[in-house]
Amino acid sequence: MRKSRIGLCIGVVVVGIVSACGGGGGVSGQGSTTVASITAGPVMYSQRSVFTVSGANLTGATVTASGSCGSLSELTGGTSSARQFACSPTSTGTVNLSVADAAATVLKQEPFTVPNPQVKFVTTSGDILVELNPTKAPKTVNNFLLYVKDKFYDNTQFHRVISGFVVQGGGFGVDGVQKAASHPTLELEAPAVTGLSNTAGTIAMARTTVLNSATSQFYFNTVDNSASLDATGGGYAVFGTVLQGMDVVHAIEAVPVHTDPLNPGNTSSPVTVVAVTSATQVQ
Repeated sequence: MRKSRIGLCIGVVVVGIVSACGGGGGVSGQGSTTVASITAGPVMYSQRSVFTVSGANLTGATVTASGSCGSLSELTGGTSSARQFACSPTSTGTVNLSVADAAATVLKQEPFTVPNPQVKFVTTSGDILVELNPTKAPKTVNNFLLYVKDKFYDNTQFHRVISGFVVQGGGFGVDGVQKAASHPTLELEAPAVTGLSNTAGTIAMARTTVLNSATSQFYFNTVDNSASLDATGGGYAVFGTVLQGMDVVHAIEAVPVHTDPLNPGNTSSPVTVVAVTSATQVQ
């Protein structure tokens, strides 16, 4: 009889120990979701931008983005402590990344600025940095950036230079041969619509006498051409401004010109080739 009571007592103690061990961590064995940080590399208009969420127990968390990052998608290889997401911003301004737990409680939100895109031209006469305006001229900017992404402008030349007017490029290789356009012709965003004028130091799209005929060729206004180009024949689409390197543009403007032997219709071809080594979106 005494043995029986001892056995019952041991059994109760054992059950108590097991209950204490299991109850401390919860049935699932998982803790709550916490977010330590939301970080990103360069966040650039129309470029794939990567965001990293770091913390603990992130597997069940929901990550969303506001504004122009509606195409946010998760990259493979994520863990419970770090997950990565990517999108290509379609407008400038602010993108907010939010992380919520399984109960839809927002744990952390982080804003990221999407600035106006900038493109750097590396030329044999020096570097030119331009800032584009996708808010006022979105079609023109997007078209131009497509050619930049394609490396279309690399190893091209400024084929038409008129002192006191414009420096034009984007259509001829350094060999003097015209390049075929790789994207459809562009719908004209005229100055009367965008409010962007052909003033000195701006970049705009070249075209034929047909309004919606622009493709890859662009020009820099070396002087104020608003009176002659903003309304003439429907106008010419301005889409950005030179931030740095206007001295380089003027140096190209001063290069002696002649009639292009491969294109006799161009009587303003630089005698010495001024090449665009590369054109790259840097912001």
